[in-house]
Amino acid sequence: MKVALVTGGAKRLGFEFAKALADADYSIALTYRTSRAEADAAVDFLLRRKEGIRAEAFRADFTADDAPIKLFEEIFSSSLFSPSSSLSSPAEPPRLDALVHAASPWIPKPVAAVTFDDWEAVFRAGPRAAFFLAQAAAPELARSSGSILFVSDVAATQAWPTHVPHAAAKAAINALVRNLAVALGPNVRVNAIAPGVVMPPPDMSREAVDALVAKTPLGRPVAVADLMSMAVAILENRSMTGQVVAVDAGRSAV
Repeated sequence: MKVALVTGGAKRLGFEFAKALADADYSIALTYRTSRAEADAAVDFLLRRKEGIRAEAFRADFTADDAPIKLFEEIFSSSLFSPSSSLSSPAEPPRLDALVHAASPWIPKPVAAVTFDDWEAVFRAGPRAAFFLAQAAAPELARSSGSILFVSDVAATQAWPTHVPHAAAKAAINALVRNLAVALGPNVRVNAIAPGVVMPPPDMSREAVDALVAKTPLGRPVAVADLMSMAVAILENRSMTGQVVAVDAGRSAV
């Protein structure tokens, strides 16, 4: 059975990626930073949702320097990734077919209010973690001809002055996609998905959401199901790498 690692998979958009991959017959490893109860609930949900898959939660704080390395040390010692380790059956190498990096802090602030710690938090959990997760996962992904999917944002290519660290971090994600696609080919594919208005944060006002939606040619938010169907398609398309795919109700076209 295929295995996927979804960072930030305990809640919100990360959990939606985990559900979509479970529906596509992937066993799921998901990470959380502080929400252990939500992570356990997510695992229980996945196990009930899809018969025959496995699921497990792992704690990872990507603001820490060694978080990606420690995470892979832990998950590759798990039976989820190395299913055969008995004396009667030689240990199999760790299996990993897909890496989805969805973990990302949300720190909306005007430029004058952004602190050094805000910038570091966004970049450490975003492009820095993305790079070192890809580095650590690459050998196992190469064995399975696997795929990496980063979560970008339409903000990577458009001005969003109240979210400058976020926009800059997502632009860095886009650069990683192009560079890692070349560096890790031909056995590992690297792409990103760039959502528009989908599952807005609970602290974003209805007026702010409506203003963003009004700028889209389709005049509506992105449906979660549409975003997830594209994510799975990108992960499994064996002729696609180095691409950032916008699923944004047309926001990037205007």
